[in-house]
Amino acid sequence: MHVYLSSTIKLIFALSLIGLFIGLFSDTSMAHTKVARTIPANEAVLKESPSEIKLIFPEVLKITALKLLDTQGNELTLEHDKSLKPIKEKIAFPPSLDAGTYRVIWRGISADGHPIKGQIIFTVSP
Repeated sequence: MHVYLSSTIKLIFALSLIGLFIGLFSDTSMAHTKVARTIPANEAVLKESPSEIKLIFPEVLKITALKLLDTQGNELTLEHDKSLKPIKEKIAFPPSLDAGTYRVIWRGISADGHPIKGQIIFTVSP
């Protein structure tokens, strides 16, 4: 009985340590908000310049940075509300885009205070 109890306690202790290490050393971005949907969709090929760019999230977060980059990495003007109020949907208005591949990069803070980031890529090909 004593040997069985001791083995059970050791097993529980070992599993607890494994869980602790997984929680401490795993990629924290895995547990936080990811974009649920985008317009245009990631890797979309569009026949014309999009009139808006929309990021839709499954839970609220604060967007701290939003950039639109062209193929050469130049930042383009992107009109949007720059307030840090918690949102589930971010809408931005790009200038008229010529043919090419574009990247939208965003950073934010999740509801639990962790920094998060993401990007989408789309191509305008008339």
